[in-house]
Amino acid sequence: MTEKTAQTLETLPVSQPAEDSRMLPLAVAGLVCFVIAVILGTGSWMLFGSHPTKKTAQETAVEIQPIAVSNSEPPVNMQIQNTTAANTAANPNPEPAVNLEGQGVLKIGGGEVVLGGGNTKLPLERAIVGEFWIAETEVTNAQYAEFVKDANYPAPSDWKKGEIPAGRENFPVANISWNDAAEFCKWKEKKIGLPVRLPTEAEWEFAARGREGYKFPWGNTWNADGVTSKEKGGKVSAVKSFSLNRSPFGVYDMFGNVWEWTNDKVGKTEQKADEDVKKAAEKGESLRIVKGGSAEDEEAELSAMAVQIRYQIPESTKISSVGFRYVIIQKK
Repeated sequence: MTEKTAQTLETLPVSQPAEDSRMLPLAVAGLVCFVIAVILGTGSWMLFGSHPTKKTAQETAVEIQPIAVSNSEPPVNMQIQNTTAANTAANPNPEPAVNLEGQGVLKIGGGEVVLGGGNTKLPLERAIVGEFWIAETEVTNAQYAEFVKDANYPAPSDWKKGEIPAGRENFPVANISWNDAAEFCKWKEKKIGLPVRLPTEAEWEFAARGREGYKFPWGNTWNADGVTSKEKGGKVSAVKSFSLNRSPFGVYDMFGNVWEWTNDKVGKTEQKADEDVKKAAEKGESLRIVKGGSAEDEEAELSAMAVQIRYQIPESTKISSVGFRYVIIQKK
């Protein structure tokens, strides 16, 4: 070896072979780690990666379904159908809906009426009435005859041999007690399958005065052409004889033909109309309110009291100047 060569060898780094020898194991180790990582990652994906995806899809489907159903219209219809089914189960033979149009009754929507005041000697009182149907006229002899025959019920005392007086079929039935009128309502209820009863005083007055609260069925000014009175002979007329005597709702003869029974009892503390009424109450007789006045009353009294006119009589009373009409409560 020459001296120059020896010097050259001495200047070369002595650590290079050692570093190269150390890098090889590191490279091998890294390769092995990479392979292991790939294997483990692939295995994990195979074992666990696809499973959560399927589970998420299933969970999403379950969550969406109720939302879609709850926001759609069919469930509302289903709910109505289920309610109907429940009612049908409770009542296997439900009554069909009754069409009251053209049945001699008029629909009166609910509203407010002010009772008392004026010549009634009663304090003002606001009354709220619900929707009801009321007979267009007083119950006629012909209508009552159907009840008498069908229910085998005693006829009014002025009917000879149980027959309507000739030519009075379309006149208001009279000479009947409150109980007779109530029995008619029970019979009518069975016939039509809807609640039937006598009107309350508030219902009666609301039907007579309208939402306008008129003093008379036709308005606020007295008109003798609207009624029969004592001055005109005091005789009861056939129903619908006076076109003027019709309320804003279209109800006929609610003023000055025959008094009409109502469903309202006279309270024990309520002031009695006169001594005869007071004595009847003292004997334990139940008193009822009658409304509307009659043909036997004087014009002065009718015009002063107007539609608010009322009287108290024992419910057993049977006279020629008292009749009735009924109301029907339509099912919802």
